[in-house]
Amino acid sequence: MSLFDDIALIIFTCCFTIFISTFFYYLRKKERPSKYNVFKLIYDNWVKSRLDQESPLTGVQALRNFLMGNSTFISSLFILIGILTGFFENISQNGELLFNIPGLSLGIIKFSLTIIMLIFCLFNFILSIRYATRLSILITGKPRDFSIGDIKGFKLTKQTLVKAQNHWMLGIRSLFYLATSFFWYINSILFIIVSIIITAYLFISHDVI
Repeated sequence: MSLFDDIALIIFTCCFTIFISTFFYYLRKKERPSKYNVFKLIYDNWVKSRLDQESPLTGVQALRNFLMGNSTFISSLFILIGILTGFFENISQNGELLFNIPGLSLGIIKFSLTIIMLIFCLFNFILSIRYATRLSILITGKPRDFSIGDIKGFKLTKQTLVKAQNHWMLGIRSLFYLATSFFWYINSILFIIVSIIITAYLFISHDVI
């Protein structure tokens, strides 16, 4: 199955790279009509509405719920890292060589791929929490009253919400690829099929284009 494993890794890497590249490409195409650009207008209006209120506590409560959801994902991912670490010795026993490169054992690569996807998810969820926490402070700090040169407090507040949402969206979508990586432990052909299906599903159903 070594040839199929080689092909499986290439296809998964291509699927993930194409999806992430497309994701960032369309995030930056502000002039193109898309669901994301509509969401962004709603995010901007949400910040404006919270600042227009006498008390922004409803906004802080919404952010609190957002932070709790992200914290749950992060806790679960750390638990998963602990479980995988416990199984590392069994996973790494597969001594087949990937691409026939000495020292590049299939077991180590499978484990490394799963850990990389885990870290990528964690990275985005943690950044999302960081920006959401900053936003909860900004909306209670009268950002319209502060600016330095071209840097306006109100604009910075809106950008902070958008960044929090972007990292959250990327973290959620990366969970699909994390789940896909586990199929490689079952069968390389199944791994290829699931990689393609997940990528197609994300493009069609998750507001990327």
